[in-house]
Amino acid sequence: GCWPLRFLLFKLMFMSGIVKIQAECPTWQNLTALEYHFATQCLPGPLAWYAHQLPPFLLRLGVATTFVIEIPATIFLIVPWLRIRRIGAW
Repeated sequence: GCWPLRFLLFKLMFMSGIVKIQAECPTWQNLTALEYHFATQCLPGPLAWYAHQLPPFLLRLGVATTFVIEIPATIFLIVPWLRIRRIGAW
């Protein structure tokens, strides 16, 4: 069935969040990673300049949201209840 794929997606998302914490990088620890991301990404999109101009509070909120999505919320991908899995996949 789909369970191996669900577990793989869970593992990739969860480990993506954990590695940010375990790296002990000050930009992730201080929630400032997005202050650099939009200016230094390999292929910036047309809205990257505008995103880079956002207030620091919103950029830090974006990093915090990333942590919430990548670490605790990924469990929604592998729970046995369909309705919650759909929320996690959204």
